[in-house]
Parts: sequence; C-alpha cells; structure tokens
Amino acid sequence: MPRLHHLFSLLVALALLPLVASDLLAAPVDIDADQISRTADGVVIAHGHVIIKRQFDTLTADEVTYRTHEHVLEAKGHVIIKSDKAMITAEQAIMSTGSKTGHMRKAVITLPGGERLTAERVKRIDDQTYEADELTFSSCPIDQESWRIAAKHAVLDEQDGSLRASHSRFELWGVPVLYTPWWQQSLKRKSGLLTPSVGSGKRRGTELALPYYFAPADNWDVTLTPHWMSARGLMGEGELRHVSTWGREMIDVAGINDTVTGTNRSRLRGDLHWRLPANLQLDAHADHVSDHDYLADYASGRTISSIYLQSMATLSQPLQFNTQQYGRVQGDWQVQAAHQQNLLLTSNAATLQIVPRIQSNLQWAPSAHPTFPHAILHFDQQSTRFVRRSGVDGWRVNLHPYVEIPWQLTGGGISATARGGLQHTRYWLNQPTALGDTTPSRTTGEASLQVRSDFEHIGSDRTWRHVISPIVRYDYVDAPNQSALPNFDSAFGLMSWSNLLSGNRFSGYDRIEKTSRISVLLESRLQSKPAVSAAARDILIVRAGGAYDLLRKSVDNALQPAPTRPFSNLLGELIWQPVAGVRFYTSGQYNTAVRYWATFNSSVDWTVSPGNKLHAGYRFTDARYFRRAQLLDLRASTRLATRWQATGRVQYDLALKLSQQTAIGLQYSHACWRLGGEVYRVNRRSGTTTAANFGFHLLLEFKGLGSVGSCPGSAS
Repeated sequence: MPRLHHLFSLLVALALLPLVASDLLAAPVDIDADQISRTADGVVIAHGHVIIKRQFDTLTADEVTYRTHEHVLEAKGHVIIKSDKAMITAEQAIMSTGSKTGHMRKAVITLPGGERLTAERVKRIDDQTYEADELTFSSCPIDQESWRIAAKHAVLDEQDGSLRASHSRFELWGVPVLYTPWWQQSLKRKSGLLTPSVGSGKRRGTELALPYYFAPADNWDVTLTPHWMSARGLMGEGELRHVSTWGREMIDVAGINDTVTGTNRSRLRGDLHWRLPANLQLDAHADHVSDHDYLADYASGRTISSIYLQSMATLSQPLQFNTQQYGRVQGDWQVQAAHQQNLLLTSNAATLQIVPRIQSNLQWAPSAHPTFPHAILHFDQQSTRFVRRSGVDGWRVNLHPYVEIPWQLTGGGISATARGGLQHTRYWLNQPTALGDTTPSRTTGEASLQVRSDFEHIGSDRTWRHVISPIVRYDYVDAPNQSALPNFDSAFGLMSWSNLLSGNRFSGYDRIEKTSRISVLLESRLQSKPAVSAAARDILIVRAGGAYDLLRKSVDNALQPAPTRPFSNLLGELIWQPVAGVRFYTSGQYNTAVRYWATFNSSVDWTVSPGNKLHAGYRFTDARYFRRAQLLDLRASTRLATRWQATGRVQYDLALKLSQQTAIGLQYSHACWRLGGEVYRVNRRSGTTTAANFGFHLLLEFKGLGSVGSCPGSAS
C-alpha cells in the first residue's frame, strides 16, 4: 500500500511555499517526515521518521520543530546527525540551519577512526570542533571499553587532531588510576608521549625508556627517548624522519656516558633515498658505532652479534638507447663511497675504506640477421680507491669486455649460452708489493658454454606438471699466479649452489680462479595448478649437482689450497611442500672420496595462520670441510586462545654444548590494549661485561593513548 503521508507532506509543503519562500532561500532545508504542519507564526513541526538533508550533514529524529524566522531546528527523540566528519547521536539537539553550529544534550560523537566521546552537553562550533561538558572519551570498541578519559570539560578538534580536557582522570575498567588538571589526547599523528618500555637484564640492569614524539609538520617528525639503565647510566636517543617530493631520510643517534667503562659511547644510523632529475638516484645508509663492544652491550635481537658494519652512499643512473641502425644499448653507472668497521678488531686502522668507487655496466645488442642468434656485447668496469691507515692501499681498475651468444632450439626444449671475453686488472699502489712493484697488473681470458634442456610432462587434466632439467656447463679461465698481487676484497668460496655454475669461485676482483671445469646440475620439479586461473605451486623440487676440474691449479695457495682430487663434493637439495603452509627443506654436500657429509642443513616450517608458526632447523659443518659447526634452531609462535599469543626461540650449539639464544614470550592482545612480556638469555659476545646476558622485557600499550601534562601550554 503506498505511503499516503508522503503525498500529504508534498501537499502541505506546496501550500506553505508562498509563506516561507524567503526563509527557504535564506536557509534551505529539505524536510521529509510522516507528518508535517505549520503554525501561524511560521513554525514547521515534523513528526515520525523525520529526515532533514543539508549540504554538510543529514539529521534524523522522531520530532523536529523548525523555527523558520530564526533559522533554528530543534530535534528530539533518537537524534542522529551524520556527516563525513563524525556521527552524532543525542536525546535532543538544537541546530542552526544556516551554519554547522548547534547544541546537543546527552550526546555521543563517534569519529571515523572509531574514537568515541560521550557527554552530557555538547556545543558544536563547526563540523570538526566540539565543546563538551561532563564527558568520557575512549578509542576502544563500545562493547570492550577497558580504558577511558573522564573530564569536566574538553574541546574536541578533528582538524587539529586532538582532545584537550581539563580536570581529567584516566580510568581502567571504570576505576580512576590517574588524575591530571590537563590532558591532551592525540587523535591522529601528533606530538606527545609514547608508550614507555621497561626491562631488566644482567648487562644493563633495570631499564626504563620514555619516548617523546614531536611532529611539527606533516613531512617530518622527531622521536626523543631518554633511556635510563641502572648499570650503565642515562642514554639519549633521537630519531629524525623526513619525506619530500625527492624521497625520504632518516637519522638515528644514540649516546651515553657509560659508567662501567667511564667513556662516551655512541651509535649513528641513517638512511636516505632520493630520486633526482634525469632518472638519477641517490641512496645512502649509515651504521657506525664508537667502539667494537657497543652492539654487544646495547643492541638487541640479531644485531647484537654483528661483527661487520658498513656505511655507504651511492649515486646511480640507468642508461638505455634504442636505434634501428645500431640496435639497443642499455646499462647503468654508479659512484659510491663506503666506510667499514670490523668489530672483531679493537682498532679499525687496517680496515679498508672505499673513497670512491666508480662502476659501469653496458650491454649492446647490435642488429643482426633474423635467422642468426643475436650476440650481446658487454663492457663492465670498476675503478676503486682503497684507503686505510695501516697496510697497502691505492687504486684498482678492472676492465671486463665479453660477448654473450644465446641460442634456443625452434619450439624450445633446448637452450644454450656461449660466452667469451677478457678481464684486465691494474693497480696503482701507495706502497710496493712484496716484489717491489707499485703498478702490478693481471690479464685473463675466459670462455664458457652452458646448455640446458627441459623435459616436460603435463597431466591429462592439466592440473599437474613435471619438469626434468639437466644443465651442463663448461668453464675455461686462463689465469696466472696471483699470490703477489694485493688482496683488498677477495676470498675463495667453497663449492655451493651459488657458485656451482660459475667460472670463478673468488669473491671480489683481486683473484680469478684458473679453471677448466665441467659442472652438471639436474633438477626435477613437480607443480600443481588446481584451477586455470590459479598460480602454479611447487610441490617437490629435487636438485643434484657436482663439478669436475681438469686443471686443479691454485692461483694463490694462501687463499685457495690446491684441490687434491678433480671431483667436487656432490651437492643435493630437496624442497617438499605437500600442502599449503608446510615446507620441508634439506640440503647437503657429500665427499665421495673420503665418504663423509661435509655440510648438512635441514628444516621444517609449519604455518597454520599468522599467529601459529613453527620452525625447526638443524645445521652441520664438518671440520674437514670448514670450521666445525652444529647448531639447532627452534622458533615457534602459537595462539593459546583468542587473545593469547605465546612465542619462543632457542638456538643451541651442539658443538659447544650451550644455548646461544633462548627466549620465551607471552602476549595478550585486547581490542584497545596489549600486554606482553619476554624472558631471554643470550650467550654471545658480551662486550664489557660477562659472557652471558639474561633479563626480561615488559610491554603495556593502550590503543590511541595520548599524552598527559600539567598545563595547557605544554607541547603535545
């Protein structure tokens, strides 16, 4: 049945139109209700499901009285005012039709972020500013409110992002725990005190850190943290962050006058990422400590055992040119400087610094006949100035031209890549070598051929795919003896998956392996694709490989002892993921001559959900292959209940028969607060105190909790 009251409302509005035309032009109001009437003095009264739409909000109520001459609305009964700034519910509201102002009684203001203000009286100054009396405020869900601020008077300013309250108290579960004459609550990114952290340990004693966040502008902020340690003193920490149209920067500084050592100790960290005109990019990263024991004394987590720090700045630019006549040229160049710290040494005098390094890589794919494979010409160069206070230093220039010819059988299945080139390295040293030479050089020739074939089988229902891929590679490098050359950055790498298909197992540019080697890799991959639109998932990957060295020559006996047999260790790897969230991994190297496992790694990962994870790993290295190691690594997190999360980790050294790291944590996560604790023990480098460190950390965090002060003039 049609709603007759809509027709009645329309007739009443038409009848009243001549009388209120001037008022409606001054303050247009669109009223819809079950019943609408008008008194002789120009008062419009609406009853039942009243809806009033204005430009900046919509008001609904059971009853509305509109005094047209005064441009005032008075709403009663289930009053709701909705806008993109907030939703307000009240028992009664008096609003100006020509502005955003008004008064409300027994009102609840809910902000877009979920914050909620409940007050006996509210004065609406505009659609983002409110004055409230006898109020409470919380950012908790309405049915899980565990903390709130209660005050006699407050100003809620959405544009400024703050609630400024006077004569306020902080309540937990309805119980007052703190009174302050003035409170400022942040509603968005804003200056103020952050959640403190508390801890205790053998290395630093009892700890208390109270961060202060300062945000004077939208594009930069500072966090200042006084960090008190009963066994060390007071540490000052500061972090500056800035963003702009160019990029972002971060600087983090910490310093302390250590009462144990009686010295000033500090750490400087920073990051910079800029994108400049002409596609230039500037990247910088800094991490520097005042002494080699700083991280062992003050760092936490994985960085506590770091033994090498590097600060680096790089200016780079990609290059690309395309021409129909000469083909495609692409590459990049970069200029770099680096400062390095070796924390195993008490003095950094012998550690190399790079000031500067100039590096470029160019590839030219010239136009060729369509039936002939395209050759790709490469030219790589690196020029580095090595500086140090003690030891040999100077310039090193490395030039590496080579040609690469890819080929693929029509229809696929077999592919090959042939490569050949030269590598020339020259030095200009400030100190002569052992042979008295200050400008030594080295030139080597290289050639390689790699052939790959893929044998593929797809199931009849096209949900399974099995691929067997044998790869054969031959490398020949004619390198001279290089034991008399300086060594700035080279080390010999034992056989691994990363260098199996490589002609040079040395890192850096100071040494090049003399090689005539055949390498073989066989891979089997089983994939599942349950639906056409779904991505393929690896179920099982099995790899095996090894190498045969025809020369068995060493270019530097100090770095590369001559191999005693032509066959390398056999490498094996297995990755099995039977179902989503479960992963088994095993890899190892087996010495077939002496018949022993040189290395063996195995792990299992089980991920049920983000809160339920398990990792168990075992790593073994035989002393005949490298430094003996036998380590067990266990990490787990589990959700005990809806809000309870338990975590634990253990790293146990089976060779030394001691635990390197052990930690157990428990955390409770509420909708508006979080409580957590962790007990730990670290048996790593201990810096200036004992060999082991143990202690605990506590965390108590309230969602949306802002700052507290003693006077309105305090920054927040």
